[in-house]
Amino acid sequence: MKSVAEKLRMFQRKLSLNLSSPSVAFRNFQISTTAATESSAGLTEQEVKQINAVVPRLCSSNHLKEAIQLIIAAAVSTANPPLNALPLSILINRLALEPDLTHHMHLLNALKFNPNTGNPFVLIPIAKMFVSSFFEKGHPKKAVKMFQWVSRPDFPGGVANDSGFYAVLIDGFCKSGMILDALRVFRLMASKNLVVGNDVRMCVYRGLLREARVREALELNAALDYCALGSDGGAFGSKEVVDLLDRMIASWVE
Repeated sequence: MKSVAEKLRMFQRKLSLNLSSPSVAFRNFQISTTAATESSAGLTEQEVKQINAVVPRLCSSNHLKEAIQLIIAAAVSTANPPLNALPLSILINRLALEPDLTHHMHLLNALKFNPNTGNPFVLIPIAKMFVSSFFEKGHPKKAVKMFQWVSRPDFPGGVANDSGFYAVLIDGFCKSGMILDALRVFRLMASKNLVVGNDVRMCVYRGLLREARVREALELNAALDYCALGSDGGAFGSKEVVDLLDRMIASWVE
């Protein structure tokens, strides 16, 4: 496997060889690789500044592959990548405009299969940024695919234990009129005994009412109230709730 230093040198060559007119400003971009000769080495402050200067320009000039390569090289350079210091939001907002998820999956899978970044503490915050951007830009069906990716059996650490991520999905699906997808996310939360806030419950409840599924809304609300009695912090994990959601989803599909 190539070291971070080699990846960064490769990226420098791509910049000098492949970028057209917008690359005039990039040709002066030099990432020092002396501090990144080992995969455990972190980014220097100067490297972070350079990355934050270059990625927005790559995105605006439609050089998305190069922007992704740079973000990947930066993220995998250390076991604790400085996600907050990298221009991830700029890249993700630009990728959300793409017609398919080719670039998104390239980024996510590269991080997923690297030992430094293949963990929920890195992947879930990025996935959350993606789904938030999808909903904001009116692409809720892309959020479905992101949920499916996170729910895969080979997701690092198993099913992500992040109620906040699922809350973003449920809220977005309900606002988009995709109540069936919201129920599928809700069902996963119930099966894993995750904490569900009142805002999430009310979102699903009102979504069912908007779909004229009054009986199902009342049944689900009653089941959740019953299971929440004596629970810790709003967590629930009743087989009855999961079975009820399974029946609701099955009847919806029919």
